[in-house]
Amino acid sequence: MWMATRLTLALAACMTFAAAAQANCSATKIAIGHQRLFVDLGGNGPVTLVFEAGNGDDSRVWANLVPKAQALGVRTFVYDRAGLGQSDRRQGAYSIDKDVRALRGALDRCAVQGPVILVAHSYGGFIAHLLAAQDRRVAGMVLVDANIPAFFDPAETEAIVGRYRPQYAALRAQAPALAELLIPIIEAYPKTARRARAVALPPALPVIDIVAERSWAETPDEAARMRAAHAAFVAANPRRSAMLADGSSHAVMKDRPDVVLAAITQMVAQVRGEKTGR
Repeated sequence: MWMATRLTLALAACMTFAAAAQANCSATKIAIGHQRLFVDLGGNGPVTLVFEAGNGDDSRVWANLVPKAQALGVRTFVYDRAGLGQSDRRQGAYSIDKDVRALRGALDRCAVQGPVILVAHSYGGFIAHLLAAQDRRVAGMVLVDANIPAFFDPAETEAIVGRYRPQYAALRAQAPALAELLIPIIEAYPKTARRARAVALPPALPVIDIVAERSWAETPDEAARMRAAHAAFVAANPRRSAMLADGSSHAVMKDRPDVVLAAITQMVAQVRGEKTGR
């Protein structure tokens, strides 16, 4: 009897701790290292959706999807990377590994135990790949017209940097804070892509790859190579599948939120089924 009582008390303590962690991470700023990041953990359920925005975007891009996702009986975690939204300015030189460490730190600080499903858009695909390769909490990924590392070879990344450098002066003059944030990320693109290409996703990790009908590629050749990279990524593992967001621009979560929600719903069902052994 005493064992049952102790077990009940232990479970109650765990539930109280989890509830307190969620309350402390509800639309607030938390200290991660020497800076504070805005986080918002909400909803209820054993599965947590972690939303990762694209370059220059913050957590607001997911505002319409979050309540619909929570209706599936999951928790949702959105946040602003350093320098974006309500988070503190970035400190020191930029590296994507800092972004990944900050996200892991935020998940730890908010007591997110897993299973976690990453929902990543655009540049967030790099962060999702790196996190999934090193964090066992990640049980699934939904890529929303996200960066596929294999596409970003040295020629492509140098072309991207060369495309944006002529715009630096105007950006610094018109939006100095944005320039301070974005230019180091752009300049680091070759190194960032090389880092992302060097990691391998766990073979058993399920992935749904949403591809926009009209992505950000600027030439027909670039668009064709991008589509081929997405197709090769999906074909490389039977645990991966593709969805086409018909009529959508790169901003799929705005143009076709129904497609993103359908992918999330499918992935949540899959992760729940595998967790319970069904």
